Amino acid sequence: MEQNSKQFLKLIENLDAKIGIIGLGQVGLPTALSFSKVGFDVIGHDVNKKLLEQLENGTTPFEEEGLLDLLNSCRQKNKFFTESSFEKIIQKCDVMIICVPTPLTDSIRPDLSALENVCNSLSEFSLKNKLVIIESSIPPGTFEELVLKSLNAKNCVGVDCWATFVPERLAPGQALSEILTTSRIIGYNDEQSGNLARALYSKMITGEIFVTPVRVAEISKLVENTYRDVNIALANEVSIICEMYGIDFKELQRVCNTHPRVNLHNAGPGVGGPCLPKDSYLLLNPHGKKTIDSKIIQYARKINDSMPQHVVDLVRKGLKSHNKSLSDSKIGIWGVSYKANISDTRLSPAKEIIAKLKNEGAEVSVYDPKTNESFGGKRTSDMWDAISGNDALVVVTDHDEFKKADLSKIKENLRLPIIVDTRRIFDNKFVESLGISYLAIGYPSKTK
Repeated sequence: MEQNSKQFLKLIENLDAKIGIIGLGQVGLPTALSFSKVGFDVIGHDVNKKLLEQLENGTTPFEEEGLLDLLNSCRQKNKFFTESSFEKIIQKCDVMIICVPTPLTDSIRPDLSALENVCNSLSEFSLKNKLVIIESSIPPGTFEELVLKSLNAKNCVGVDCWATFVPERLAPGQALSEILTTSRIIGYNDEQSGNLARALYSKMITGEIFVTPVRVAEISKLVENTYRDVNIALANEVSIICEMYGIDFKELQRVCNTHPRVNLHNAGPGVGGPCLPKDSYLLLNPHGKKTIDSKIIQYARKINDSMPQHVVDLVRKGLKSHNKSLSDSKIGIWGVSYKANISDTRLSPAKEIIAKLKNEGAEVSVYDPKTNESFGGKRTSDMWDAISGNDALVVVTDHDEFKKADLSKIKENLRLPIIVDTRRIFDNKFVESLGISYLAIGYPSKTK
């Protein structure tokens, strides 16, 4: 096997290893094209046939800076292809990188069905002298209990083939830059697999590569996002305390963060995206075992999940100051993506905010320049249509387009001069100088 690993290493060093990417979503596609860019032949596979057709036609299924140009460049150089047949991609490739989703079920448990299906399919083939890499986020124990058990059905990992866990560390919107510069973690069960994966990723990235036992790698990815989730929850809780004390959270944040060991995060309308709302639950649900109890982590999740209701309460407060109720109001929403300047709406707090407003009888108009999603609100053609004749504007996503908006024009378009700025994109003093009621998370509004 040592001789085989040396030959495999030579394939990597010469960029002759053919790479297959299973799952061409917002992790898989940037990964595929980044490996293609450095010279590897890459074949992408996805169960979504429409997605494969889009890629073959030179279009991308989601917005990501530089992605479309890179796709067409790699296709023109014959370095990126798609394949609808799972069997053929296994036959053609030396490396299989698995980037399938691992969402949560309705009962907030890890849904590993997509990963399990891929691993079971892989187990039906000979993987001799092939390297399998899992990039999907997984609960601790999944690599050993699910991945290795499946692969070992017909193959002996570490003897016939190799397998590692390399958690993705991408942020939508900066995926193509972060994939190159961010340090990567290689989780291994056998050191030979880890060394081969390190050699492969070192051909693509400029960031540091750290090799560690697979259980550490599994937990590290989840703890990284749990750390951020908990710190955002602290900021959100403190912002509400600031409202009680009548002080501005942004000023408090500015002052606190002058301390060299303090980094008070931004408060906001909630936490969205494919990772932060999910990974703490993956951390607390080890594969095949009972949920671990963690008061801090679980309470942080509750705080962040409660923020959409707080936004609705701010809207209600603003309307009440103008003798208006939610049940007979019209509300304009700017932004439904979970963060600025991207099209990704997964687990966006906007969904809950819109649902709660509608449940209280409000009419909701929605505009987002990055996506057609409206979460049940009336989608409008531009941001002015979303607020024209409405009683309040709620800024949910801090897209650059909104930051440049003319505040005087906002006032002219609104029926009532109310702005609920959940991202603090506007200068509160200037807004109020225009006679607009300004409400924000952690802000001591003059509205009573």
